[in-house]
Amino acid sequence: MAASRAITVRISDAQLRKVMRARNAATQSELINTLLSEEEERLRSHSLLRGTAGTMRAKDLNARLL
Repeated sequence: MAASRAITVRISDAQLRKVMRARNAATQSELINTLLSEEEERLRSHSLLRGTAGTMRAKDLNARLL
C-alpha cells in the first residue's frame, strides 16, 4: 500500500482561483487530483514514446496517413 504524504504549497489566492476556474474544479482537492493524474498520464505517454522511438519504419507511417 502506498504511503500518503502531506505537502504545503504557497500560491496566491488569485492564481489559485484562476486555475480552478480554468479547470472547472469545485475544490482545491479536486484541482490537485486532476493535475496529478494529468501529470502521471503525461509521464506514461513520454515513457512510451521514448520506448518506441526509432522503431517505426517510414512505410508504416505512410500507411497510417492514408
